[in-house]
Amino acid sequence: MKQFSLSMAMAAFFFLGAPAGSGPSPDLNVQQPASSSKPVLKANTRLVVVDVVATDRQGQPVSGLQAQDFTVFEDGRPQKISSFSFQQPGIKVTQVTLRLPPNVVSNVPQHKASVLNVVLLDTLNGDFAGNAAAQSALIKYLETAQLAQPLAIFAMQDKLMLLHDFTTDSQALKAAVEKYRPPAHTQNSEDTISRASAFGTRGDYHTDDQRTESTLNQLHTLARTLAGYPGRKNVIWLSESIPLMLFPETAAQSGMTVASMDVQPGQGKGSSQIMRTPTTFDAVRAASPSRDFGGLVQKVADAMMNAQVAMYPVDSTGLGKDDHIGSQHTMNDLASATGGQAFYNRNDLEVSLRTSLNDGSTYYTLTYYPDNKQWDGKFRNIAIKTEHPGATLRYRQGYYALDPVAAAKDETRRVTEDFSRALTLDAPSVTTVQFQAGVVPPSNDTRGNVVVNFAIDPHTLAFDESSDGLEHASVSCVVWAFSGKGDPIRAEGSSNATFKPDVFRQMMNSYFPCARSISLKPGHYTLRLGVLDRTTNQMGTTTTQVTVP
Repeated sequence: MKQFSLSMAMAAFFFLGAPAGSGPSPDLNVQQPASSSKPVLKANTRLVVVDVVATDRQGQPVSGLQAQDFTVFEDGRPQKISSFSFQQPGIKVTQVTLRLPPNVVSNVPQHKASVLNVVLLDTLNGDFAGNAAAQSALIKYLETAQLAQPLAIFAMQDKLMLLHDFTTDSQALKAAVEKYRPPAHTQNSEDTISRASAFGTRGDYHTDDQRTESTLNQLHTLARTLAGYPGRKNVIWLSESIPLMLFPETAAQSGMTVASMDVQPGQGKGSSQIMRTPTTFDAVRAASPSRDFGGLVQKVADAMMNAQVAMYPVDSTGLGKDDHIGSQHTMNDLASATGGQAFYNRNDLEVSLRTSLNDGSTYYTLTYYPDNKQWDGKFRNIAIKTEHPGATLRYRQGYYALDPVAAAKDETRRVTEDFSRALTLDAPSVTTVQFQAGVVPPSNDTRGNVVVNFAIDPHTLAFDESSDGLEHASVSCVVWAFSGKGDPIRAEGSSNATFKPDVFRQMMNSYFPCARSISLKPGHYTLRLGVLDRTTNQMGTTTTQVTVP
């Protein structure tokens, strides 16, 4: 890993020129970040963001509430609200237009809206009939949909696929869904493990531990993809079988209700035993007791909280001869834990889709810095109360107190896998770490040497202040070149950056520079560009093209 001091490279902040002899560098024409309004991200602090949907007795949104109308508790202890905002439909959806010169690309999100909607078409879990029904219902809904908020469509198969990026053009979305053909190997109705499940005869489960792990990894990729967009993200998960709980701790608590618990007579006088209704998660765990998804569940739950994701599971099978009680309880737990809603036992999937997309468009956002600074990885319960008469609140029920720095150090192997997966050709762009990149095509003098100059928004990186007053960051910049045959050609490297106070202030008003050089033979290449913050494991990716004569 390269060690350098950016005090020796300040000129590159304002004109990210290529190394000597590499040919002319394109003017990145970067748009300066408003540093006065953007905080510096410190690696040892954590801001908890909670979106709250408030409805009245008729289920209609409650507006006009102020910060003082809410009280936030973490593990029973009141917390100080640090920021408060109200979002509602009618706020203009803006298209972010970056005037970039030729050969310059950016992964900055192109939409700004109070809420973004995502449809996740699950072809990994479940059988062919349920998957086909979900795809057909989505097409039918998009035929007549009038989208007020941007919608993106992803497919869950052996890996996460972006079918169409955020847009309000329902016909473009419809065409993308009609064109989609899931891989044949995801259409097997059942396998040995699912048939062996105690619930298999009831039609609940067409999944196994391998698919559960893949599901978790894809949800983590989705959360990383959405984290760069501000505001709430409603994820409508169309699936026959939801094989996981993001918050098993809250399921055990929320399960203690008439809806999901059976009370059995106890042995002693006046005693009783509460039995929780089994869920899909229980069935998968029972079928493969040697697999422990606890660590991965924590990671996914944490990423979804940071991305402000609310889950809306929709049972794609509708009403049928088989009951789906276990799967329905998993759906309820998942929706309740993230502040969404679950939809099942209906044969009108289009109505479920419409309701899911409309729900959560009016909400309050509360943030706070936890009083408890002990990052022990344990689950912390969030409770929000209001004195407003008749108001019902829905919100995320908690989070795992993962130490951002310690988690980053403990996940080196998995982060490498995540970053590699994010750099594949068909992976969606990740926008958590934002940057612009100028590609310098080879000249006669450079003989196939392509230079990529990165200009990284420093407000999307994390910095550690040492005892000597210096600021530190660790960043990897990567270029993968795909020619359509075989593995990509790679140019990779990491750098430790040390900033003196005056240089740090200048850099925060400009951009963090990084450059990579890659030698390519004549031909046309698709470049996947990536930046990884080694302190937080947050990343950013995008795609561009280059032709080497």
